[in-house]
Amino acid sequence: MATPMPCYRSSPAVSSAVQQSRAMPMAALLDRLGSGVDMLPWSAYLPEQLQPPELRAARAEEAARKAALSLVTLLPGQTADAPSKGSQQFCLQDLQVAGRVWSLSQEAHGCRQVQQALETAPSDASREALARELSGHILEACKCPHANHVLQKVILLLPSSSLQFVVDEMMAGQITQIARHKYGCRIIQRLVEQSNPSQVLQLVEKALTDIPSLSRHPYGTYVVQNILQHGSDEHRRQIVKVVVKDIRVLGSEAHGCAVVSAALSHGPDADRAALAQILLREAGLLVFLASSRHGHIAALRALDLLEGSDLTDARSRLHAEAESLRNSRYGRIVVDFLETTDLNQKLWSAACRAGA
Repeated sequence: MATPMPCYRSSPAVSSAVQQSRAMPMAALLDRLGSGVDMLPWSAYLPEQLQPPELRAARAEEAARKAALSLVTLLPGQTADAPSKGSQQFCLQDLQVAGRVWSLSQEAHGCRQVQQALETAPSDASREALARELSGHILEACKCPHANHVLQKVILLLPSSSLQFVVDEMMAGQITQIARHKYGCRIIQRLVEQSNPSQVLQLVEKALTDIPSLSRHPYGTYVVQNILQHGSDEHRRQIVKVVVKDIRVLGSEAHGCAVVSAALSHGPDADRAALAQILLREAGLLVFLASSRHGHIAALRALDLLEGSDLTDARSRLHAEAESLRNSRYGRIVVDFLETTDLNQKLWSAACRAGA
C-alpha cells in the first residue's frame, strides 16, 4: 500500500501520532514550514499538500482573477486592465508583508522581504503604511541586527515629512547610548543625512553632549564624522571647537584621529585652516598622524590647507622623518605625495626658467 502524502503541519488532518512516526528529516521540514515566522521561497516548489496555506490561498486567488478576466467580453480596441507587478509574476517576497512588517523585520530573510516591499510599493502612501507598522518598535529596531536595515530603508525612501514618528520615538530613548550602539549609530547617521536640519536639531544636540568621548568610541566616531559632513554649520563649528581644544588627545587615538581628519575635510572653511595651523604647532603630532590609518588623511588635508611658511615647515618635518614613515603602510602614502609634489614643483620651475 502506498505511503500517504504528508500534510502541512498546521493542518488538522495530520494527527500527533502520524507526526511522531515521521522520519527525522520530514519532521524537521514540517516544523520549519509550520513555524509561521517566515515565508520560505523554496516552499513554492513543494508538493501542494506541503505548501503553506498562505501560498495556496494566494495562488487560488490569482487563478480566480485570471478566470474572471477570461469571461470578460472586450469591445474592439479595448484591453483588460494590466495586471499588477505582483500578479504578472508571483513573488513570495511580496506575500503577506502588510500586517507582518515588524515580525518579518526581526528575521534575516524577512527583513529582506520588507525592504523589497518598501522599494516596490506602488505609492508613497502605501510605502508609508508599511513603515508605520514599525511604530512603537523604533528603539528596538535600532538595536536589532536585521530590523536596523529595514529602518534605514524607511529613512532613505520616505520623505522627511513622513519620518517624524521615527524622530519622536528616537528622542524618547537615550540618544548618547544609541549613538554608541553598533546598529543604532547607523540610524542616527541616516536621519542626519535625510531629514530636515530642524527636524533632527534636538536629536543631534543630545548626541553631541559629550563630543570628546563620542569621538573616541568605535561606533560613536561615525556619528561625529557624519554630522561634520551633513550637519548644520553650527553643529560643525561646535565639533571643530572641541577638536581644536582636545586635538592632541583625539589625534593620538585611533577613532579620535578619524574625527580630526573629518574636521579638516568637512569643517567650515575658516575653521579648517585654523585647525591645520594648530595641528602643526603640536610637537610631533603631524608626523604621528602621517603614519596611521585615519591620521594620514589628516596629514594630507593639513598639507593642502597650510600656506607659506607653515606649509614649508610642515613639509620639512615630514621629510625629516621620511625614512621612519616609509616603514608604515600609510606613512608611505604621505611620503609619496611629498615626493610627487616636489617633482612637480621642480618641473614647473624648470619650465618657467626655459620660458624666460
